[in-house]
Amino acid sequence: MKDLIDRDVTFFANSDENKNERGITSTAATHLSELATEIIAGCKAKLESTSFVNGYVDIVGSANDTGKQVEIGYATHQLAEFNTMVARVAEMHSFCAWMREAVKAKERMMEEVSDVSLEDWAEANDIVLPKMPIREAELTDLDIIKQLSVAERFEYYSLEAKAAAYGKFIHPDEPFSVARRRLQEIMSKPITTQGEGSSLLIYRYENSVEEEDVEKVYLQLQSEHRDAEKRLNQIKTSIKKRLNIAKAEQTESYKNKLDSYQSESQKINADFSSWQRREIEKISSLKIIVPNDLQATFDYLSGLDEK
Repeated sequence: MKDLIDRDVTFFANSDENKNERGITSTAATHLSELATEIIAGCKAKLESTSFVNGYVDIVGSANDTGKQVEIGYATHQLAEFNTMVARVAEMHSFCAWMREAVKAKERMMEEVSDVSLEDWAEANDIVLPKMPIREAELTDLDIIKQLSVAERFEYYSLEAKAAAYGKFIHPDEPFSVARRRLQEIMSKPITTQGEGSSLLIYRYENSVEEEDVEKVYLQLQSEHRDAEKRLNQIKTSIKKRLNIAKAEQTESYKNKLDSYQSESQKINADFSSWQRREIEKISSLKIIVPNDLQATFDYLSGLDEK
């Protein structure tokens, strides 16, 4: 597995590389660093007021020959303290620098753990993340018609054409129906007139075919149309039934895929969160090594803390 964290364990006692080393907590390191900072401030205050000159003010007419001392410089025996204070400042700075970098290293590692994405974690662990299932386009009548055999599809299209053709011929506004109605009219009124007097026109009509024969043809057309429509509707009902079944199966299939995706995703997310929690706890528990060169400083500051 690829390590997702840049583990700078040099600072830490209970890491795999430094199992036998002793260490202190980040809280203790921060507290002792604050003590060291106070010591640095005190030493700097003394060092910044350093003087190697004694200053006097003579008052004219005063009985004191040496005048009034207004500035006191370091005495010879105090020069050694100067070097000691500078060394102490450097020592405290070294301690603070080590502890500060160690605390920063812990914070950085914890931030890196928090910043790891699910995708990066999965890749590092050779885990393939599930993909959200894509819902298929909703099925239509056409999808079911495409599944029909050659004979079934021919019958469907043939009946559609037949029903349309017969329906057109028996439609009230189409020529056959119009001619049929006109025949019925002239059978009841074979003579009509137009105009008056010498301009009077007499129209006489007679049927060219028997009205009964026309009715037989019309009724036959109606019957053929009804039969075609009936069979076509049966097929359409069958298609609709198959479509509803297919839609139900499609929905069930998508639901199963979605349930599987959600279940797998929840498990992987839980594992990822558990990993992050363990890593942060592990990093938080790391204790900071006190190097040998800083042991005396640590003991000194610890002694001050106990007072």
